[in-house]
Formats: sequence, structure tokens, C-alpha cells
Amino acid sequence: MRFARSASCFLLLFGIILIGVTSCEKRIPGRVIKKKCIDCHQKEAKEFKGAKVVHSPVSKDDCESCHRPHGIIGGVYLRKSKKELCYTCHKDSKAMLNKKHVHAPVKDGKCIDCHNPHSSMEKNLLKGSGNDLCFICHKKDDYSRKTEHAPLSDRGCLVCHDAHGSDYEKFLFDSMANVCRKCHNFKKSDFINGHSGYQPGGAACVSCHTPHTSSNTKLLREFVHSPLDQNQCRACHNLPESAQPLEVKEKGADLCYGCHEKSKSAFRKAHIHLPVEKGDCLSCHSPHATDHKYVTVLPDGKLCYSCHKEAAEFLKKSHVHKPIQDNNCTACHNPHASNNEFGVKAAGKSLCFGCHEQNDYTRSNVHDPVKKGDCTACHNPHASNNKFELHLVEIEQCYNCHQKEKTLFDRVNVHTPLRLGRCVVCHNPHSIDQDKLLVQPRKKLCFTCHQGMLDGVKGGTIHPSFQKGECSTCHDDHASDHDFQLIETGGDNCYRCHASIQTSSERNQYNHAPLKQGECTACHNPHGSKIKGQLNRPLGSLCLSCHSDLAAHIEKDKYQHTPAKEGSCLRCHTPHYANIESLLSDKVPRLCKDCHHIETQAMARAHYTVAILNSDCISCHESHTAENKGLLHKVMHPPFKDGNCTACH
Repeated sequence: MRFARSASCFLLLFGIILIGVTSCEKRIPGRVIKKKCIDCHQKEAKEFKGAKVVHSPVSKDDCESCHRPHGIIGGVYLRKSKKELCYTCHKDSKAMLNKKHVHAPVKDGKCIDCHNPHSSMEKNLLKGSGNDLCFICHKKDDYSRKTEHAPLSDRGCLVCHDAHGSDYEKFLFDSMANVCRKCHNFKKSDFINGHSGYQPGGAACVSCHTPHTSSNTKLLREFVHSPLDQNQCRACHNLPESAQPLEVKEKGADLCYGCHEKSKSAFRKAHIHLPVEKGDCLSCHSPHATDHKYVTVLPDGKLCYSCHKEAAEFLKKSHVHKPIQDNNCTACHNPHASNNEFGVKAAGKSLCFGCHEQNDYTRSNVHDPVKKGDCTACHNPHASNNKFELHLVEIEQCYNCHQKEKTLFDRVNVHTPLRLGRCVVCHNPHSIDQDKLLVQPRKKLCFTCHQGMLDGVKGGTIHPSFQKGECSTCHDDHASDHDFQLIETGGDNCYRCHASIQTSSERNQYNHAPLKQGECTACHNPHGSKIKGQLNRPLGSLCLSCHSDLAAHIEKDKYQHTPAKEGSCLRCHTPHYANIESLLSDKVPRLCKDCHHIETQAMARAHYTVAILNSDCISCHESHTAENKGLLHKVMHPPFKDGNCTACH
């Protein structure tokens, strides 16, 4: 408790000292005098005042009119939000927000996007000079073509536009006609002669000319209707000297078909685009010039969306077909007429093959929807929230047709690709030269993912099925109710090939416990091993992993039978089954004779000349370990212990 009080007092004292050192206040006995920002920020103030134009509060050292000192660390907190702060002084400027068209930085209250709040080398505290300021946001390439409009090149954007807001479109300072009239005299003979004797209306200037830059002469837009390009206005309009010179000679499509006669017959198809059917060519095309291919009034996608508003929603999807993404609707649809539904340029998969390599869909084994040419059975031709523009998530799309498989695959253990819903990891959804639409020959397919398992046993004993890639011999390709998708459980899975072991085990009286329990993999690696017999570990340690009591004796007893010491268990025992207890490979003493020469004089002397030719060795000796050199049983009959065999024999 005393320590806690001391710590609190220390923190309080430290806080008081810190306030005294860093506060924006001068402390004089009896009174407190607030510091001004300028008292500390001399370097910044000098830098700001060195510019050509200095913001009034900065020039008066009145930083506090915009900033407020805060706490003990000082800083740049504004007195009001950015949207409101500037209007504190510039009250008249707030009226700009009431304009019909407001420049985005003004609307968002981001004055400092264009103006420096402290000082600048430019008039009005602008961050850049002339058009360079505009090019901070507006892409310069669009304004840097061969032919430049004089105001853009000589005097700058503000000759025509108001930088803050306007009641006129495009932030023009006046109507389009009046803006053009500011420099151009529409009634001047040179102007009229330059327009083939016509006096066009001011508002129509931009229907032929770009207001900024162009790749063409006379600032004509990038794509020019042929009669205009050839200065043949009278091909469509009445003569200049007529009462209504700008009126067209014929109405609607009849005027267009005067030149585009072949189109008229080409458009007589089963499915005609509504504007074409109505003869309303100008709903899509400009009669003079535009910046869009085919002289359309808007770029391809935007033009279509002006009527097909619901189609614009495609762009909001997670996965959008590339033509839609590129606003290239006419890649698939004929904008005038077609004999195919929805005005598509070709029927079925023929349309898709316009972009997608046909060979990928015509191999020897073809998915049924592809064979039928029905790509849209799986894919949305426009956009989807699913990968590859599928109607449904991948696996559900497959199950849409493969309902039977969906039921069969509803198992306890499911193959990882299937569990993740990725059928295409193994199957090609379109066409392939492999059976079952497999992406690789069956013998290689599993190793696409499981190559590491094969590499791990290289140079050892490999299960033939595994080595050949015949994994489906043991495993179900998709799902199973057994571990590791095994076709059968335990030994039953092995006996499908190793039937002889099952038959022999049934004929023998004694079976090894793992075999009896069907746990073949307790001893064997089902795929392969670098240890002979596909064993999970070296033979000795493998046996001792179950026979723990024997392992303990081998560890602590002084003497070990050589096979036990060397882990050569199979010198005496069979690994699977036997008709002799303890799975011995032969009866005693025949088993012992394989190593011990029991007929020799030396062996007879060791047994006190008692004949042991037909004796039961293990009636006296331990099979594995003992505390004595002769591996004799721990408890011995006294005459035997003393070597007095003749007392009984």
C-alpha cells in the first residue's frame, strides 16, 4: 500500500514538471501568460512568410485563428472541421455550395486540395501554377493531344471554367454558346465559310469539336462522320441559302440509309435492336463527330447502360466477364440486328470461341454442357459473385447436375479438394484427353498433391499400388465413411489384395494380435518404407513398441539372447501367424538347432553330459533375457542350481 502511494505521488509530481516544461503557457508568479504558436514555431513562420503570397492569419502571426493549442504536447488541431473552418472568414465563398454544379473538392470541403493554407508562390494561395494545378487530379494525357484549344494552351482552364462551382454544365462561367462567343464571332464571314456556308448554333459547337485537345485539325473530335470529314454538310442538311439550312433532308433512319443502304438489308433479321427497329439511329450515334469509336454518343458500355440500366449492376459483382469489364458489349452482341436471341453475334459456344481457344474445349473427352454448346449452363455471360462467373459456387454448380454424386459424397471422410468445394483440382470442367475428365492421367493425378509421400520412401520398399499411382485400389477418390477415405476398414482393405494372408491366418491356431485385430498398419506403412517389409520402424524397436514388458527386461537385465539383443525377432518368431504358441517358427529344440550345435561334445559338457537332443530348451532357459550368463530361469531347483543333475537323472 505504501509503495502504491509513493508511485502515485511520483507520477503526479512528474506530470506537474512535464506541464511546466512543455505547456503552451508562460508561468510567472501570480499570473499565467499563454504562449502564441509563433513563440515556438519560428522556423515554420519564417518559411511561410518567405513565399510570395501569405495567408492573412499567418502574416499577422495569428495561427490561433485556425489552430487551437491542446493539452501539454501542442499540435495542429483545427478549431473547426475542415469543411467549416475556411468559411469562418470566407463567408461569401459558402454560397458556392448552392450552385447547380459544384467542383468535387468544394463539395467535399477540401479547400486545401487546391489552396495552401499557409502560403504559396502562386496567386490565391494555389498549390500549382496554371493548368498544372488542374492536372493534379485530371489526367494530363487527355489534354495533351496534337491540336490544342487556345485557352488551354495559352491562358489556362479558368478562361472557360469556374474552379469552384457554376450553374452551367462542366463548371462553365456561362452557357456553352456564350462561352464560345467570348472568343468566336459566329456571324463573321470567315467563320461561316469555315463551316461550308452554314452558321451553326453556339450550343452545337461541341457536337463536332472538342473543347480541349484533339488528334485532328480544327479540334474536330477523334471520330468524325464521313460527310463532315469531307466537308459535305449539305449531304444531310438543307442548302445554306434555304429558309431552314440546318434542318435535315429526311427524318430518322431514312436519311442514314441514303448512304448506308447495305445496312438497311443487313438489319432485317430475327432480332432487331429497338432503336434500329424504330429508325432512331441518333439515340446511339452522333451525326457529326465524337470521341468514341463508330461515332457513338457514349463509349460502348456506358452507351448500352443508358438504356439497359439493370446491366450496369453487373460491374458491382465480384467477378465480371472481361468484355463487360472492358465496357465492350459489342464483343458479344450485335448492336443492330442478329438472328440469335439477345442479339448475340453467334449461337452457343461459337460465340465463346471468338475469344476462348477452341482447342481447350474439343479434346477427346468433353463435358456434357460443352458438348451441347451450352456454356451458360454453368457460367453467367456477364458477371457473378462466384469465381469464373459461375451461377453458383463451384461445387454447388457441379451438384446442379450431379445430384446422385452429391448423395454419395455425403460421407464422414471427404477428399480435401472435394471438402473445399474444388472439383476442378482433379477434373477439367470443359474437355480433356483423360477418362472422367481428369486433369492428369490417373497414375499421375494423385502425385500432383502427394508427390512428397512418394519421395519420402524413394529407395525403399514401396507398396506396388502406391508406386504405380493406383491409389484407388485402397482409397475412394471422393469420400468414405472410413479414415483416409479407405474403401474398407483395417485389414479388410488389405485383404482385398492380400487374400492369402487372411486364408492362412484362419488355418493357423495362433495369430499375431495386430493381424487378429485387422491393424496391419500398426506394423506396416501402407505406402512404403525405407525399412524392409514396409515396416514403420526397424524390426526390433517395432516389436518392443508393443511388447513393453520385454523392452524393460532388455534394458535392465545383464544378459540378452543374441536375436533379442540384435532385434532379430524373426529368427525365432513368425510375424503373422503360426501353429506353435508364441508364434515360434519351429518347435524346440529344432528351432534352437538353427543357431546352437546341440550334438557337439562342448554342448554335452555344458549340460553335465546329460543328453539334450530332444530336450525342451525353454524349460531351463529364458528366450530373451536373464540375470545369469546361461540365460537360465531366475528360480531354479537346488540340485540343478548346484549342477548336480545326477541327483535326479
